[in-house]
This record gives sequence, C-alpha cells and structure tokens, in this order.
Amino acid sequence: MNRTALRFKKPLMAFGLSFLFCSGFAIAPAGVAAVHAASAQPEDLQTFSGKIMSQNGDRYILREDSSDMWYHLDDQQQASKYLGKTVQITGTLDGRSDMIHIRNIVEDKS
Repeated sequence: MNRTALRFKKPLMAFGLSFLFCSGFAIAPAGVAAVHAASAQPEDLQTFSGKIMSQNGDRYILREDSSDMWYHLDDQQQASKYLGKTVQITGTLDGRSDMIHIRNIVEDKS
C-alpha cells in the first residue's frame, strides 16, 4: 500500500468510528425511554360510589354517603350529566387534592 492510500484510509476510519460512536448516543435515549415506559407501574384504579352534587353551584363533586366524604372530580363535563344521581366512578385518587381522575362513570340503578 502506498503512502497516499494510507493517508486517506486513516481519516476515513476515524470518521467511520466517530459516526458510529455519535449515532449510538442519538439512538440511546429512545431505547432508554422505551425501557422506562415498559417498567412503569400500572394505575391504581379504584371504585367510588356516591351522589354527584353541585358545590356552591360552581363545581361538581362526588359525595360518598357511607363515609360522608366528598371528592373533587377532574372531568366536570362528564360529571354534570349525572347531577343528583347516585353513581359509581372508576378512577384514580390524588390524595393531596382529594380529586378523582375519572376513567368511567355509570349510574347506580340499585
């Protein structure tokens, strides 16, 4: 191999290695995110029973008759459809704000 060919071969090898090295970092975050998403914990769904009521004519809440507790509801539009009715709500509870993040509401026919 002559000196001219050797002079061009080394920079090409260096470029190839640096390209592979740098592209590995560009791909890694997506792979890391996919692993992190797969290991996330499932939601803690709970069922709440009670009556949808209006709080000060402004916001809809769920009042549990059995425990005399009341909860804020995140989906006011969906809750408004059940005003004055006894319902079962499936969702997750944010304990800091006593807000139920509604997944589903069904009227309790019993």
